Amino acid sequence: MIVEVKKLHKIYNNGTHALKGVSFSVQPGEFLVIIGLSGSGKSTLLRCINRLIEPTSGTVKFLGKDITHIKGEQLRRAKSQIGMVFQQFNLIRRRSVLTNVISGKLGAISTFDSILERFDKEIIDEAYRNLETVGITEKARIRADSLSGGQQQRVAIARSLMQNPKLLLADEPVASLDPATSNSVMHYFEKINKDLGTTVICNLHFLSLVRKYASRVIALKAGEIIYEGLPGEINETWFRTIYGEEAEEVEIR
Repeated sequence: MIVEVKKLHKIYNNGTHALKGVSFSVQPGEFLVIIGLSGSGKSTLLRCINRLIEPTSGTVKFLGKDITHIKGEQLRRAKSQIGMVFQQFNLIRRRSVLTNVISGKLGAISTFDSILERFDKEIIDEAYRNLETVGITEKARIRADSLSGGQQQRVAIARSLMQNPKLLLADEPVASLDPATSNSVMHYFEKINKDLGTTVICNLHFLSLVRKYASRVIALKAGEIIYEGLPGEINETWFRTIYGEEAEEVEIR
């Protein structure tokens, strides 16, 4: 298993019990999609896996090692193998696309060299390869804030690839994009999963995208897993169980 989560709980300081005994595992090469209403615990789960937040109890194993409460150098080594793409692109708007991508090379570049944009040829070449993976090489030298939303998200994906991650997490990566752009961005996650063999865990809302890209689905409701299986098995009954009786499915084509 590349990821094993067992009996994971997360209780925030305000008393919110965001995760309630969540357990599942992920095989290398899977494209796992997590679905559920806002507030169901999807983002909290991803943040516990990559240790952006500390679980209250339970365990998270990555590549067979318990990373639940590790710190310091151990934590840095684990996180260097886990890429993360957020809903917000978190780019340095006034810097070039190339510089933004290179910024994903965790700890490999000094702050001084980064400010001066003084990079080794090997790192520049690697950044161009990752931009090619997401189909945006021609934008390398322009400012990040001149790109469309979909293009900025592709830059964020390329940045995450600078870590050569074994695991790529994506938290609602198309939530702020239009339908056509959403499909385009998801295509690149699929390409990374299939062509590079990178395991992907992605939070999504739209079932049409889930059915198209996921190899397996987990549904959360109020911090608990209520469905685990194939995307094609989520029928209307399951949809209403996950999203509520009055919910209506929105198709993205």
